[in-house]
Amino acid sequence: MTITLGRLLGDAFAIARREADIVLRVAGVLLFLPAFALQLLVPGPPPLPAARDQAALSGWIDAVGLWAQSNAIWYIVVDAIGLLGVATIILLLVDPGRPDVRGALARGLRLLPRWALASVLAGIPVGLGLWLFILPGLYMQARLVAAGPVLFAEQPVSATGALGRSWRMTGKGAFGLFSAVTTLMLASWLVTNPLYVADTYLRAPEHANPFIIALVDALIAAAQAAYEVALALVAIVAWRRLSRQGI
Repeated sequence: MTITLGRLLGDAFAIARREADIVLRVAGVLLFLPAFALQLLVPGPPPLPAARDQAALSGWIDAVGLWAQSNAIWYIVVDAIGLLGVATIILLLVDPGRPDVRGALARGLRLLPRWALASVLAGIPVGLGLWLFILPGLYMQARLVAAGPVLFAEQPVSATGALGRSWRMTGKGAFGLFSAVTTLMLASWLVTNPLYVADTYLRAPEHANPFIIALVDALIAAAQAAYEVALALVAIVAWRRLSRQGI
């Protein structure tokens, strides 16, 4: 059966509706709350200066270096917790043993170094593609998206083995997966971009309103968590469909 955008998103939505209770509990604790705390409490990196002269860029680089010394660790911690959250959700849905949340969380912790390595390795071509022309990065993400289900359901497999297996599997349904990944990325951007603009505006001293800032930051964190869950569910759907076809 051909993998299409409609089938991928339809099946992902069906899983989300059927497993809503467990997915929301895990995503709420491991994806939403850490991202919300980070957004609310940790300052973001300094924005690019309006001027593009050497002095302005040099000052910006120095400011980014100082910011990283104080805050980068918190971004790394939240990313690691988020990876654990995605791993737990995938394990709950693809592990043949159907573990409970505690069992999936424990197994996710054991496999977290391998999962983190796979994510970092996948992030290199994806990030380069997004930086260059955007669409190549989305294509790379589509081809490597099944690495998570492969890593957690087809043990034993290494991080590079999971990425290679994902690349081979997704060749047949590349266009459908590319369409799904692009749709999710675009939807996430359309939701979060105005929220980030509002957050920046509200943090100016003359507009500061702690309650509204917290509300906007909660919406940003919720949108980020929804994107991560949706991408994981699309990966699961693709892996299941392609595995059944003997790929």
